[in-house]
Amino acid sequence: MEYEVLIGAGGTGDHPTFMALSMASEALQTLGLKLIITDISNFSQLSNAVHSGSAELFAMAWGASNDPDMYQIYHSSNVVGLPGATGSNHYAIQDETLDTLIMEARNSVDQSYRKATYKQCLDIIMDWGVEIPTYQRQNAIVFGSERVNMDTVTPDITTFWGWMNDIEKLQMK
Repeated sequence: MEYEVLIGAGGTGDHPTFMALSMASEALQTLGLKLIITDISNFSQLSNAVHSGSAELFAMAWGASNDPDMYQIYHSSNVVGLPGATGSNHYAIQDETLDTLIMEARNSVDQSYRKATYKQCLDIIMDWGVEIPTYQRQNAIVFGSERVNMDTVTPDITTFWGWMNDIEKLQMK
């Protein structure tokens, strides 16, 4: 068996999952499976392959908000190639239970309910095995303590709540 995985690592292996894929390729080879890693330097080639459905496997980074709407990416009505679909369900997942949960969460204004329901959705998606989370970006923000009163900087900065969300509290020295 032979599979190709596309990765946009600039043609130089410059992607957080490149080494993991290389190691997986070596391990799979001992089982008689061939994993071909195609490192694409032009991102549009990767994007075109994913959007057309011709990519067997691919590594891409996704961004999401802290309260995501899963409808576009995972709902059955959006499978690539279906009439009237947005074409944004690149995994071709068609699961009635998942669709129902997505719509229930989408229609609720209760954030704790949405969180619990999206957790159920993510469990289903992991069971499908179409996505494997491999890393999470961490942002680094540097402040000069000689110029900024550090007691006024947002504590516990995350990718969803940064210092600019509390900019009115920031004080210079």
